[in-house]
Amino acid sequence: MSARVRVGIASWADQALIESGAFYPRRSMSAQARLRWYARFFDTVEVNASYYAIPDVRHVARWVERTPPGFLFNVKAYAPMTGHAARPQTLPADVLRLLPDAASRNHRDEVEADAFPPAALDETFRLFRASLAPLAAAGKLGYVLFQLAPWVRFGPERLAYVASLPERLPGWTVAVEFRHRSWLPERADETLDTLRAAGVANVVVDGPAIEAAIPRVPVVTARTAVVRLHGRNAEGWLKQVRGEAPAVRVKYDYRYGEGELAALLPEIERLAEESEQVVISFNNNNRDYPVQNALMLRRMLGQPARAPAQQQSLPRDLLA
Repeated sequence: MSARVRVGIASWADQALIESGAFYPRRSMSAQARLRWYARFFDTVEVNASYYAIPDVRHVARWVERTPPGFLFNVKAYAPMTGHAARPQTLPADVLRLLPDAASRNHRDEVEADAFPPAALDETFRLFRASLAPLAAAGKLGYVLFQLAPWVRFGPERLAYVASLPERLPGWTVAVEFRHRSWLPERADETLDTLRAAGVANVVVDGPAIEAAIPRVPVVTARTAVVRLHGRNAEGWLKQVRGEAPAVRVKYDYRYGEGELAALLPEIERLAEESEQVVISFNNNNRDYPVQNALMLRRMLGQPARAPAQQQSLPRDLLA
């Protein structure tokens, strides 16, 4: 099982992780140095920045250069592709020209996802795919994560959109995380059947055991099984439900105990038996909690999990 399970965190550049001073040997390290350091301990990571803007293909090419063979990047889909609004300044010119002049905006002056006509959405996918081409060419692209907006509800059009994702990103692994209960658990059979038919991975979500959170549904629907652990901070989740818009480090402020992770091992083993690969990402982003928990789980799986020593003498490429 251990050989088919990868464990990493949701962002190597998370500000709370950097500020903690507990993982990276220097707070002033360059982006290049941080990625090289991260890749010493883990063989996979999620890219969060791609949710806010389509990555520059030159930056993506550098990710390839700065990581060892076999390393995998799992990339979050750009906001409009998941039902979220986008800041106008992040929209590529080729997409902007396809938007209506009076495209609807929210209270933050962001362009609503519903304002994208089909041609603009198609162009967004084309540019997103082009930006990740270096990862795909190098065999370093894991899954593309479609974390649907919490207000995206189950419906025929939305279901068809989910089913269309592999056609929009041919040859790539697509994973979908649902955040409205109309999908899971309310319409679980239809939702999971659609994912299986399309070969889309159901993201197994771990969060607080409260009514407002999506329950963990450990069902494999594709060759790759994806598990995302958000922490179990019930109060942080409820703040979002109440519309308080808590910061990420407030909502996900949670460190899993060894007993909690050990209790997940039988489930992980079952996922590994039913898939070709399991990718586990810790998204409990506050302090160095995701790193602590990812290393803890790696040890439980019998994988190398050495603690990051705070070295005083570092290789030159990690001092920049």
